[in-house]
Amino acid sequence: MLLTELIGLPVRAAGEAVGYVTDVRFVLDGPPEGRLARARLHGLLVSPRTRGSFLGYERSTVTSPRLIGSFLAWRHRGTVLVLWPDVVSVTTEGVTLAAGYRRYDPVL
Repeated sequence: MLLTELIGLPVRAAGEAVGYVTDVRFVLDGPPEGRLARARLHGLLVSPRTRGSFLGYERSTVTSPRLIGSFLAWRHRGTVLVLWPDVVSVTTEGVTLAAGYRRYDPVL
């Protein structure tokens, strides 16, 4: 599955709708491949309201232009980071989370 196919998929847990995948998080912690460390999928950002992206405004240091930042913060309220080990399955129909999955703050 390509990353572009993952964005926008519905997310469910215990048969209940949780939201939509809006972005993914990677961690650079593997053995170096050339000049960079290997990327590992860390988790999914799941928004309860929208399939759209944060456009980088989930970063705590991004504050301008303020009007766009305020709008995106309002639009993505309730968004959480779900770690990859809490993902049970990913299909073209959606993402299923484990029962009792943990929700983390999405801010970088």
